[in-house]
Amino acid sequence: MATELKDNLIDTHEKENSNPRAIFYKKPIKKDNYNLDVDNIDTFQEIRRQRLLQFQKKCRDVAFNVGRGILEKAFNSDECEEELEIEETDKKKYHSFKRNKYYANQLMMSEWMLEVPQDLLEKWIIVPCPQGKRTLLVACKGITKAYNKRGNNLSKFYSALPGGNSFEHRSNCTILDCLWIKQQKIYYILDVLAWCNQSLINCDTEFRFFWLRTKLQEIEELHTRDTYRNNYPILPLPNISCNTDISLALANLSNLYPLDGLLFYHKDGQYTKGRTPLVTWLKPFMLPEVLGVSMPSPLDEQPDGYIDFVHYIYNSRTKKRKEESENQMDIADENS
Repeated sequence: MATELKDNLIDTHEKENSNPRAIFYKKPIKKDNYNLDVDNIDTFQEIRRQRLLQFQKKCRDVAFNVGRGILEKAFNSDECEEELEIEETDKKKYHSFKRNKYYANQLMMSEWMLEVPQDLLEKWIIVPCPQGKRTLLVACKGITKAYNKRGNNLSKFYSALPGGNSFEHRSNCTILDCLWIKQQKIYYILDVLAWCNQSLINCDTEFRFFWLRTKLQEIEELHTRDTYRNNYPILPLPNISCNTDISLALANLSNLYPLDGLLFYHKDGQYTKGRTPLVTWLKPFMLPEVLGVSMPSPLDEQPDGYIDFVHYIYNSRTKKRKEESENQMDIADENS
């Protein structure tokens, strides 16, 4: 039963997470269409990984042009913001957001690790993720703005990032992939798209992480809060090699608890918007089952009713589809 469910889950996963741009053989390729699935939508995760890596190596110039375009759009972003009124369904309150179409769907999203990568020990890096809201942080023209996945402007403030406050050169721009921890009022950095006008989208993960770690060490003020130059701490997350004692490394991260999950980055992958098999995701309590790695308490605590990771993923997907369907029905009712 579990094997059959896993096979169905993998098949559904490949179809749901395939990028519709995979049909680019039949349609013209847009100049900014750098995140292509150059394969059949029914292929397995490992095969798609290898094909995507080959494609990225051949098309680095395309990714470079996309990165340059993102920087250009950042300097012109104010012209593309529109006012939106969003309802909080649980509280029946309305909030006004400014939406920027340029920043919608720019984040690199993970897939569930349905297959353990063949080169896990040599080529993968773990980034532990505390529970928080995914944001795109844009420091440009003397101000720092946070956007959600839809491009809605969540906040603006001063930061010590290049371009992020009035004391910095207004011609600088830095773009980061972050997690916002509301309770602690801290931004944790997952990845970097651009730093001080230097696009890093076409660089591999290992270099991006090295660059980010090096540059952050030069700006001590990012650890402070409520200063003229930096309102909130903007901190790096640990990078853990899969070729180390993962259990011991995670046991020393009590400051990040509660952990939402673990992102696994392929060292050779470029930063691509949308879902990619070069970044995968597991909950901490899944590691003993999937990777044979013991977890320290409380990371080993399983949710009520947990059977195995296959059933967990299947149920979470079913719940997500139901929520999306209900949201679509609400929109239809409003427009009828």
